[in-house]
Amino acid sequence: MAGLCRRTFIEVLRNSTENRNGLFFQTSRLCSTSINRYDDKDPAPYFFNPKVQEVLQKVTGMNFEKIFIRKKEGKELKVPKYEFLTDEELQEKLQVARFKAEKLLQMPPILKVRSPIEKVLSHDPALKGYDTAKYVFTDITPNIRDRDRFIAVRDAEGTLRCATWEERDRINQIYNPQPGKKMGQPRMFIDENLKEVLSREKYEFILDRACVQYAPDDPEYQRVTSLTYETIESRRSFDVLLSTRHYGPFCFYLAWNKKLDNLIIYLIQEERLSDAVAIVQLFQLLHPACKSAALNMDPENHIGYIKAYMETDCLRQAQLQLALQSYQELVQERIIYEKSIQAAHGNL
Repeated sequence: MAGLCRRTFIEVLRNSTENRNGLFFQTSRLCSTSINRYDDKDPAPYFFNPKVQEVLQKVTGMNFEKIFIRKKEGKELKVPKYEFLTDEELQEKLQVARFKAEKLLQMPPILKVRSPIEKVLSHDPALKGYDTAKYVFTDITPNIRDRDRFIAVRDAEGTLRCATWEERDRINQIYNPQPGKKMGQPRMFIDENLKEVLSREKYEFILDRACVQYAPDDPEYQRVTSLTYETIESRRSFDVLLSTRHYGPFCFYLAWNKKLDNLIIYLIQEERLSDAVAIVQLFQLLHPACKSAALNMDPENHIGYIKAYMETDCLRQAQLQLALQSYQELVQERIIYEKSIQAAHGNL
C-alpha cells in the first residue's frame, strides 16, 4: 500500500510540475547536435578531487539487481546457485558483493582532450623519393604501456617524426591487440549510425563500447560521450545510467557545462532531494566562484539549499521553483492524508 501511494504521489508530482501553465513541457529530440569536449580548462584535477569523487559515488548508487544483471554477451549462462546462509554468512556475502560492485562502478576518467603530436625528429632530403611507402619504427618491448611506447614514422619525403595519435592507435593494436577494439573507427560511431543507436536508447552499450575503442582524452571518445549525454539530458532519461559506471561522468558533464537544471527538477519529482542537494554541491565544487557557494547554506536543509541555488545560479528558475512548490504542497497533502487514515483506524 505504501509503495503504491508513493508511486501515485510521484506521478502526480511529475504531472503537476510538467503541466501547470505549460512551464516544463519539453519535446524529445532524436539526437542533440551539441558537442562539448574538455578542450579548454583541464577537468582532471576537479574530477579526481576526493570531494567530487565522494559526491559522484553517492549519487551513482549501488543497486545490486542492476549492477549484476545478466547481459547478452554471447556467452553461455551459468546455472544459478542457491545456498542456505546464517545472518553472519549473509553479511559476508553482501560485503563481497559490495566489493565486486565497487569495481564494476569504477568510473572512466575525465581528461582534457589530448594535444596533437607534431614532433619532428629529423629531416633528411637525401631520402626523398627513396620509396613511396612510409616506414614505421616501433619499440615492441613487452610490459610497456601503449601510451609510453616509442613509435616513429619516416615519411616518403625524408622526414622522421613521432607518430600521430591515430598512427599510434593502429600500430599498438597490431602489436598489442585489445579485445573488442577495432583497427579503425567502428561503423556504429559514424554520425548517422550513432543517431540510430541513440534512438534505440542503448546508452550504456554506446558508452561501454566507446571505453573499449578510445582513450578518455581522444576527441572521438569525447564526441561520442557528449552526444550520448546530450541525448539523455534532452529526453530526461536520467535513471538509465543510474548504478552504472557512467552515471558519475554524466553528472560531471552536466555540472561542468552548467546543464543541471533538468536533472535537479527530475530528482525533486522522484523525491530524491538528498541527491538533488549533492548535485548542487557538485556544481559548486566545479564552479567555486558561483553565487550559491558563497551563501554557505546547510546541506541538511534540502529545500533551503536548493532554493539558494535556484535564486542565484539556476538557468531555469521558474521551472525549478514550480517543482519545489509542487513537492512541498503534495508532501503537505500526504501528511494530511496519512493523519486522516490514522484517525479513521483509531475510530474502528
